[in-house]
Amino acid sequence: MRDLNQLVSLEPTGVAAPGYEYLLVRGVPAARLDALIPLFDLRFDDDERRVVFPVRETGKDLGYTARAIDSNERKRWLSHPVEGGHKTVIYEPDRVLAGGDTLFIVEGPFDAVMVTAAMQPGNDSVATAFFGSLPTVEQLAYITAAIPLFRMVYVMLDANVYGRCRRLAQELALVTGAPNLGSINIGIENRDPGATRFEELEALVEFASASWQTEIRWMWERRLVFTGGGKE
Repeated sequence: MRDLNQLVSLEPTGVAAPGYEYLLVRGVPAARLDALIPLFDLRFDDDERRVVFPVRETGKDLGYTARAIDSNERKRWLSHPVEGGHKTVIYEPDRVLAGGDTLFIVEGPFDAVMVTAAMQPGNDSVATAFFGSLPTVEQLAYITAAIPLFRMVYVMLDANVYGRCRRLAQELALVTGAPNLGSINIGIENRDPGATRFEELEALVEFASASWQTEIRWMWERRLVFTGGGKE
């Protein structure tokens, strides 16, 4: 894998066009994608055919993680320079520690970018990731420091580990004594935030950004959003 400075910025034309098109296919509107590219410094590895998510802290490059755009690629994620080497930091720590309205904590950078894309203009919220579902002590220290900086903090891991997701939120609330910690069960039909239909992810993010609930079960709450609360 090449160093970050050898990789081109994501854009709709040229060698990076396949990566740009991949995110469009995933549902991100072009106008929002164009804003996300400089925000996250998204890049493309044309050799590996991967969308690249740089990992930084206080402006220092720590490397990157990259997602394959081809469905037949056996290994979806690769990390550089060390496989799994970003577990000492969370994704976009500088943005997280600047605070905001709602903090969404997801598993991977792709999920974090998709959640950010789903935020309506003017929504002062932030999405970060653990680079997996099992946070390290160092990563939890970042979250603990960030909790007072947000109105609400939601742990929103993949659907298949919701029990772990809820326990993590409860344990963080117990240890910190913070009342603004909660969990989001996205529903097994959605699998993970990045795989959720974009219009539904928009609705979920908007709902959570106005919620004070400590547990959001989206399979139930979505009925309030899409049907006005009527019974099926």
